[in-house]
Amino acid sequence: MRARWILAASLAACGTEPPPPRPPQACGGSDALVALSDYASSEVGVVSLDGGKSVSAPYVDLGKDPALAVSRGRAFYVARLEGTVFELDACGKPKAQTFLNDPARKVAANPQDVAVAPDGALWVPRYNLGDLAVVQGGSTTSIPLSSYDADGNPQPSAIRIVDTAAGPKAFVTLERLDDADQLRSKQPSQMLRIDVATRAVEAVVTLAGRNPFNTIVEDDGGLFLAMPGNFAEANEAEAGVERFDVATGTTRLLVREADLGASVAEVTVRGRCGVAILADATPTVNRTSLATFDVQTGAVLDKAVIGPSETFDKGLRGLAWTAGGRVLLVGDRARQPAGYPIHAFEKVDACTLHALPDTIFVGQKPVSVRSLG
Repeated sequence: MRARWILAASLAACGTEPPPPRPPQACGGSDALVALSDYASSEVGVVSLDGGKSVSAPYVDLGKDPALAVSRGRAFYVARLEGTVFELDACGKPKAQTFLNDPARKVAANPQDVAVAPDGALWVPRYNLGDLAVVQGGSTTSIPLSSYDADGNPQPSAIRIVDTAAGPKAFVTLERLDDADQLRSKQPSQMLRIDVATRAVEAVVTLAGRNPFNTIVEDDGGLFLAMPGNFAEANEAEAGVERFDVATGTTRLLVREADLGASVAEVTVRGRCGVAILADATPTVNRTSLATFDVQTGAVLDKAVIGPSETFDKGLRGLAWTAGGRVLLVGDRARQPAGYPIHAFEKVDACTLHALPDTIFVGQKPVSVRSLG
Protein backbone atom coordinates (compact mmCIF):
# COMPACT_ATOMS: atom_id res chain seq x y z
CA MET A 1 0.00 0.00 0.00
CA ARG A 2 1.31 3.40 -0.92
CA ALA A 3 0.20 6.26 1.29
CA ARG A 4 -0.60 9.65 -0.16
CA TRP A 5 -0.40 12.43 2.40
CA ILE A 6 -2.44 15.57 2.70
CA LEU A 7 -1.63 17.78 5.69
CA ALA A 8 -3.59 20.82 6.80
CA ALA A 9 -2.57 22.84 9.85
CA SER A 10 -4.23 25.49 12.00
CA LEU A 11 -1.52 27.60 13.62
CA ALA A 12 -1.69 28.80 17.20
CA ALA A 13 0.60 31.82 17.27
CA CYS A 14 0.90 32.23 21.03
CA GLY A 15 1.77 35.73 22.15
CA THR A 16 1.68 37.18 18.65
CA GLU A 17 -0.97 38.76 16.48
CA PRO A 18 -2.54 35.95 14.43
CA PRO A 19 -2.29 36.26 10.66
CA PRO A 20 -5.42 36.26 8.49
CA PRO A 21 -7.34 32.99 8.18
CA ARG A 22 -6.33 30.65 5.42
CA PRO A 23 -8.78 30.18 2.55
CA PRO A 24 -11.27 27.44 3.45
CA GLN A 25 -10.93 24.11 1.69
CA ALA A 26 -13.22 21.12 1.47
CA CYS A 27 -12.51 18.39 4.03
CA GLY A 28 -13.64 14.82 3.67
CA GLY A 29 -12.20 13.83 7.05
CA SER A 30 -8.85 12.38 7.94
CA ASP A 31 -7.12 9.29 9.27
CA ALA A 32 -5.09 10.93 12.02
CA LEU A 33 -4.49 14.18 13.85
CA VAL A 34 -1.03 15.55 14.58
CA ALA A 35 -0.18 18.16 17.20
CA LEU A 36 2.93 20.21 16.48
CA SER A 37 4.65 22.57 18.87
CA ASP A 38 7.89 24.40 19.64
CA TYR A 39 6.37 25.26 23.07
CA ALA A 40 5.96 28.86 22.02
CA SER A 41 3.34 28.18 19.32
CA SER A 42 1.38 25.16 18.13
CA GLU A 43 -0.46 23.68 15.17
CA VAL A 44 -2.99 20.93 14.56
CA GLY A 45 -2.63 18.93 11.37
CA VAL A 46 -4.78 16.29 9.72
CA VAL A 47 -3.32 13.38 7.77
CA SER A 48 -5.23 11.52 5.04
CA LEU A 49 -4.09 8.24 3.51
CA ASP A 50 -4.77 7.23 -0.10
CA GLY A 51 -6.24 10.52 -1.19
CA GLY A 52 -9.09 12.51 0.27
CA LYS A 53 -9.26 16.19 1.13
CA SER A 54 -8.54 18.22 4.24
CA VAL A 55 -9.19 21.73 5.48
CA SER A 56 -7.08 24.62 6.74
CA ALA A 57 -8.88 25.98 9.79
CA PRO A 58 -8.63 29.65 10.84
CA TYR A 59 -5.60 30.60 12.89
CA VAL A 60 -6.45 30.17 16.57
CA ASP A 61 -4.51 30.13 19.83
CA LEU A 62 -4.88 26.59 21.17
CA GLY A 63 -1.97 26.46 23.60
CA LYS A 64 1.78 25.98 23.90
CA ASP A 65 2.04 22.47 25.40
CA PRO A 66 -0.41 20.25 23.51
CA ALA A 67 -1.53 16.66 23.72
CA LEU A 68 -4.19 14.86 21.69
CA ALA A 69 -6.86 12.44 22.85
CA VAL A 70 -9.44 10.38 20.94
CA SER A 71 -12.35 8.65 22.68
CA ARG A 72 -15.59 7.20 21.28
CA GLY A 73 -14.85 8.76 17.92
CA ARG A 74 -14.38 12.25 19.37
CA ALA A 75 -11.05 14.07 19.19
CA PHE A 76 -9.59 16.59 21.64
CA TYR A 77 -6.67 18.98 21.83
CA VAL A 78 -5.47 19.22 25.44
CA ALA A 79 -3.77 22.56 26.17
CA ARG A 80 -2.03 21.50 29.36
CA LEU A 81 -0.39 24.78 30.37
CA GLU A 82 -3.60 26.73 29.80
CA GLY A 83 -5.82 24.16 31.51
CA THR A 84 -8.14 23.96 28.49
CA VAL A 85 -9.54 21.20 26.29
CA PHE A 86 -10.74 21.86 22.73
CA GLU A 87 -12.91 19.35 20.93
CA LEU A 88 -11.84 19.04 17.29
CA ASP A 89 -13.70 17.97 14.19
CA ALA A 90 -12.20 15.41 11.80
CA CYS A 91 -10.42 18.23 9.99
CA GLY A 92 -8.58 19.40 13.11
CA LYS A 93 -10.75 22.46 13.60
CA PRO A 94 -11.83 23.39 17.16
CA LYS A 95 -15.58 23.30 17.68
CA ALA A 96 -15.95 23.47 21.49
CA GLN A 97 -13.84 24.63 24.42
CA THR A 98 -13.78 23.49 28.05
CA PHE A 99 -11.90 25.23 30.86
CA LEU A 100 -10.46 22.90 33.51
CA ASN A 101 -8.74 25.26 35.96
CA ASP A 102 -10.40 25.53 39.37
CA PRO A 103 -10.87 29.20 40.38
CA ALA A 104 -10.67 28.17 44.04
CA ARG A 105 -7.22 26.63 43.58
CA LYS A 106 -4.03 28.60 42.90
CA VAL A 107 -2.44 25.67 41.06
CA ALA A 108 -3.05 25.25 37.32
CA ALA A 109 -5.06 22.12 36.54
CA ASN A 110 -2.64 20.66 33.97
CA PRO A 111 -5.15 18.30 32.28
CA GLN A 112 -3.49 15.28 30.67
CA ASP A 113 -6.06 13.18 28.82
CA VAL A 114 -9.77 12.95 27.94
CA ALA A 115 -12.17 10.00 27.96
CA VAL A 116 -15.80 10.18 26.84
CA ALA A 117 -18.42 8.31 28.88
CA PRO A 118 -21.47 6.69 27.24
CA ASP A 119 -23.60 9.65 28.37
CA GLY A 120 -21.26 12.08 26.59
CA ALA A 121 -19.57 13.42 29.72
CA LEU A 122 -15.87 14.23 29.50
CA TRP A 123 -13.63 12.66 32.15
CA VAL A 124 -10.31 14.51 32.48
CA PRO A 125 -7.38 13.69 34.80
CA ARG A 126 -6.09 16.93 36.33
CA TYR A 127 -2.44 16.20 37.04
CA ASN A 128 -1.67 19.17 39.30
CA LEU A 129 -4.96 19.09 41.21
CA GLY A 130 -4.87 15.37 41.93
CA ASP A 131 -8.45 14.68 40.83
CA LEU A 132 -10.72 13.75 37.95
CA ALA A 133 -12.90 16.44 36.42
CA VAL A 134 -16.23 15.29 34.98
CA VAL A 135 -17.70 17.80 32.55
CA GLN A 136 -21.26 17.57 31.33
CA GLY A 137 -23.82 20.12 30.20
CA GLY A 138 -21.54 23.04 30.94
CA SER A 139 -20.93 22.06 34.57
CA THR A 140 -17.83 20.48 36.11
CA THR A 141 -17.71 18.20 39.13
CA SER A 142 -14.67 16.59 40.73
CA ILE A 143 -13.77 13.09 41.86
CA PRO A 144 -11.04 13.68 44.48
CA LEU A 145 -8.06 11.33 44.45
CA SER A 146 -5.78 12.96 47.01
CA SER A 147 -6.06 10.03 49.44
CA TYR A 148 -4.10 7.80 47.05
CA ASP A 149 -0.78 9.49 47.82
CA ALA A 150 0.59 10.67 51.16
CA ASP A 151 1.71 13.97 49.63
CA GLY A 152 -1.87 14.71 48.55
CA ASN A 153 -1.36 14.40 44.81
CA PRO A 154 -1.09 10.98 43.12
CA GLN A 155 -0.55 12.62 39.70
CA PRO A 156 -3.48 11.15 37.70
CA SER A 157 -2.26 11.10 34.13
CA ALA A 158 -4.16 8.87 31.71
CA ILE A 159 -7.69 7.53 31.46
CA ARG A 160 -9.61 5.02 29.40
CA ILE A 161 -13.34 4.27 29.72
CA VAL A 162 -14.10 0.67 28.75
CA ASP A 163 -17.54 -0.87 28.24
CA THR A 164 -17.38 -4.06 30.31
CA ALA A 165 -19.96 -6.75 31.09
CA ALA A 166 -20.54 -4.95 34.41
CA GLY A 167 -21.07 -1.59 32.73
CA PRO A 168 -18.69 1.20 31.71
CA LYS A 169 -15.59 1.50 33.87
CA ALA A 170 -12.98 4.26 33.94
CA PHE A 171 -9.38 3.08 34.28
CA VAL A 172 -7.08 5.82 35.57
CA THR A 173 -3.31 5.67 36.03
CA LEU A 174 -1.73 7.27 39.09
CA GLU A 175 1.97 8.04 38.75
CA ARG A 176 2.45 8.71 42.50
CA LEU A 177 5.73 10.58 42.11
CA ASP A 178 7.72 12.26 44.86
CA ASP A 179 6.80 15.95 44.80
CA ALA A 180 9.77 16.84 47.00
CA ASP A 181 12.42 15.15 44.86
CA GLN A 182 11.98 16.46 41.30
CA LEU A 183 9.03 14.13 40.71
CA ARG A 184 11.06 10.93 40.91
CA SER A 185 9.35 7.55 41.01
CA LYS A 186 10.01 6.16 44.50
CA GLN A 187 6.85 4.19 45.21
CA PRO A 188 4.53 1.85 43.29
CA SER A 189 2.18 3.38 40.75
CA GLN A 190 -1.49 2.41 40.68
CA MET A 191 -4.45 1.82 38.41
CA LEU A 192 -7.90 2.84 39.63
CA ARG A 193 -11.08 1.22 38.33
CA ILE A 194 -14.00 3.60 38.75
CA ASP A 195 -17.62 2.76 38.06
CA VAL A 196 -18.85 5.40 35.63
CA ALA A 197 -22.49 5.28 36.75
CA THR A 198 -21.79 5.80 40.47
CA ARG A 199 -18.37 7.47 40.15
CA ALA A 200 -17.15 5.23 42.97
CA VAL A 201 -13.65 3.75 43.03
CA GLU A 202 -14.15 -0.02 42.87
CA ALA A 203 -10.56 -1.24 42.79
CA VAL A 204 -7.02 -0.03 43.38
CA VAL A 205 -4.42 -2.17 41.63
CA THR A 206 -0.70 -1.81 42.25
CA LEU A 207 1.00 -1.73 38.88
CA ALA A 208 3.98 -3.93 38.06
CA GLY A 209 5.90 -0.97 36.64
CA ARG A 210 6.39 2.57 37.83
CA ASN A 211 5.63 6.01 36.43
CA PRO A 212 2.95 5.28 33.79
CA PHE A 213 3.81 7.71 31.01
CA ASN A 214 1.74 8.97 28.10
CA THR A 215 -1.62 7.46 27.15
CA ILE A 216 -3.34 4.14 27.84
CA VAL A 217 -3.56 1.95 24.73
CA GLU A 218 -6.49 -0.48 24.55
CA ASP A 219 -6.31 -3.64 22.43
CA ASP A 220 -7.88 -7.11 22.66
CA GLY A 221 -8.97 -6.87 26.29
CA GLY A 222 -5.71 -5.35 27.50
CA LEU A 223 -4.61 -1.87 28.53
CA PHE A 224 -1.00 -1.25 27.57
CA LEU A 225 1.19 1.22 29.46
CA ALA A 226 4.60 2.76 28.91
CA MET A 227 6.38 2.39 32.28
CA PRO A 228 9.72 4.25 32.17
CA GLY A 229 10.34 4.35 35.91
CA ASN A 230 13.13 6.92 36.12
CA PHE A 231 14.54 8.07 32.77
CA ALA A 232 18.03 8.30 34.24
CA GLU A 233 18.13 4.50 34.56
CA ALA A 234 17.75 1.77 31.94
CA ASN A 235 17.82 -1.45 33.95
CA GLU A 236 15.05 -1.05 36.51
CA ALA A 237 13.13 -4.16 37.53
CA GLU A 238 9.84 -2.22 37.67
CA ALA A 239 9.91 -0.66 34.21
CA GLY A 240 9.10 -1.60 30.62
CA VAL A 241 5.79 -2.22 28.81
CA GLU A 242 2.91 -3.30 31.05
CA ARG A 243 -0.31 -5.12 30.11
CA PHE A 244 -3.32 -4.66 32.40
CA ASP A 245 -6.10 -7.22 31.89
CA VAL A 246 -9.50 -5.51 31.97
CA ALA A 247 -11.50 -8.65 32.73
CA THR A 248 -9.41 -9.93 35.64
CA GLY A 249 -7.86 -6.73 36.99
CA THR A 250 -4.45 -8.40 36.96
CA THR A 251 -1.35 -6.84 35.48
CA ARG A 252 2.19 -7.78 34.48
CA LEU A 253 5.27 -6.43 32.75
CA LEU A 254 5.03 -7.78 29.24
CA VAL A 255 8.41 -6.41 28.15
CA ARG A 256 11.13 -5.50 30.64
CA GLU A 257 13.23 -2.39 30.44
CA ALA A 258 16.43 -4.44 30.73
CA ASP A 259 15.52 -6.34 27.54
CA LEU A 260 14.95 -3.07 25.68
CA GLY A 261 18.03 -1.34 27.06
CA ALA A 262 16.15 1.93 27.55
CA SER A 263 13.09 3.49 29.17
CA VAL A 264 9.74 3.27 27.37
CA ALA A 265 8.36 6.74 26.64
CA GLU A 266 5.36 5.76 24.49
CA VAL A 267 3.73 2.55 23.29
CA THR A 268 1.13 1.47 20.77
CA VAL A 269 -0.29 -1.97 20.00
CA ARG A 270 -2.21 -3.59 17.17
CA GLY A 271 -2.74 -7.35 17.17
CA ARG A 272 0.57 -9.08 17.83
CA CYS A 273 2.60 -6.01 16.94
CA GLY A 274 3.76 -3.71 19.70
CA VAL A 275 5.79 -0.57 19.03
CA ALA A 276 7.59 1.55 21.60
CA ILE A 277 9.50 4.82 21.59
CA LEU A 278 12.53 4.34 23.82
CA ALA A 279 14.68 6.89 25.63
CA ASP A 280 18.14 5.83 26.76
CA ALA A 281 19.72 6.77 30.09
CA THR A 282 22.44 9.06 28.76
CA PRO A 283 22.43 11.97 31.27
CA THR A 284 20.70 15.14 29.98
CA VAL A 285 20.45 13.56 26.51
CA ASN A 286 18.06 10.55 26.59
CA ARG A 287 18.40 9.61 22.93
CA THR A 288 15.26 8.06 21.45
CA SER A 289 14.74 5.08 19.16
CA LEU A 290 11.86 2.98 17.86
CA ALA A 291 11.50 -0.67 18.91
CA THR A 292 9.05 -3.48 18.14
CA PHE A 293 7.95 -6.41 20.30
CA ASP A 294 5.65 -9.43 20.13
CA VAL A 295 2.50 -8.72 22.12
CA GLN A 296 1.83 -12.39 22.86
CA THR A 297 5.28 -13.42 24.02
CA GLY A 298 6.85 -10.10 25.03
CA ALA A 299 9.90 -10.88 22.90
CA VAL A 300 11.79 -7.85 21.62
CA LEU A 301 11.88 -8.00 17.81
CA ASP A 302 13.85 -4.92 16.75
CA LYS A 303 15.44 -2.38 19.09
CA ALA A 304 16.24 0.22 16.43
CA VAL A 305 13.66 0.48 13.65
CA ILE A 306 14.60 4.17 13.89
CA GLY A 307 17.38 5.69 15.94
CA PRO A 308 19.06 6.49 18.08
CA SER A 309 18.35 10.21 17.89
CA GLU A 310 20.77 12.96 18.81
CA THR A 311 18.81 14.00 21.91
CA PHE A 312 15.35 13.50 23.40
CA ASP A 313 14.28 16.95 22.25
CA LYS A 314 15.41 16.09 18.71
CA GLY A 315 13.99 12.59 18.84
CA LEU A 316 10.83 10.59 18.26
CA ARG A 317 7.47 11.53 19.73
CA GLY A 318 3.96 10.49 18.73
CA LEU A 319 2.71 7.05 17.61
CA ALA A 320 -0.51 5.97 15.91
CA TRP A 321 -1.75 3.02 13.89
CA THR A 322 -3.89 4.07 10.92
CA ALA A 323 -5.51 2.42 7.88
CA GLY A 324 -7.03 -0.35 9.97
CA GLY A 325 -3.75 -1.11 11.69
CA ARG A 326 -1.70 -1.47 8.51
CA VAL A 327 0.20 1.82 8.70
CA LEU A 328 2.14 3.25 11.64
CA LEU A 329 2.77 6.99 11.94
CA VAL A 330 5.79 8.18 13.93
CA GLY A 331 6.59 11.80 14.72
CA ASP A 332 10.22 12.92 14.55
CA ARG A 333 11.56 16.15 16.09
CA ALA A 334 14.93 16.04 14.30
CA ARG A 335 14.75 18.76 11.66
CA GLN A 336 15.67 17.88 8.09
CA PRO A 337 16.09 20.33 5.18
CA ALA A 338 12.40 19.96 4.25
CA GLY A 339 11.14 20.29 7.82
CA TYR A 340 10.26 17.91 10.65
CA PRO A 341 9.33 14.44 9.37
CA ILE A 342 6.38 12.24 10.15
CA HIS A 343 7.43 8.73 9.18
CA ALA A 344 5.05 6.06 7.91
CA PHE A 345 5.63 2.32 8.12
CA GLU A 346 3.56 -0.42 6.55
CA LYS A 347 3.10 -3.59 8.61
CA VAL A 348 3.69 -6.40 6.11
CA ASP A 349 3.31 -9.41 8.44
CA ALA A 350 2.75 -9.90 12.17
CA CYS A 351 5.21 -7.15 13.11
CA THR A 352 7.66 -6.32 10.33
CA LEU A 353 7.66 -2.61 9.51
CA HIS A 354 8.65 -1.32 6.07
CA ALA A 355 9.17 2.40 5.65
CA LEU A 356 6.85 4.03 3.13
CA PRO A 357 8.44 6.56 0.78
CA ASP A 358 5.85 9.28 1.25
CA THR A 359 7.25 10.98 4.34
CA ILE A 360 5.59 14.30 5.04
CA PHE A 361 7.37 17.28 6.51
CA VAL A 362 5.87 19.87 8.83
CA GLY A 363 7.02 23.25 10.08
CA GLN A 364 7.08 22.48 13.80
CA LYS A 365 8.04 19.55 15.99
CA PRO A 366 5.41 16.77 16.16
CA VAL A 367 4.53 16.06 19.79
CA SER A 368 1.37 13.93 19.57
CA VAL A 369 -0.24 11.71 16.92
CA ARG A 370 -3.68 10.10 17.27
CA SER A 371 -5.65 7.94 14.89
CA LEU A 372 -9.31 8.75 14.18
CA GLY A 373 -10.06 5.20 13.03
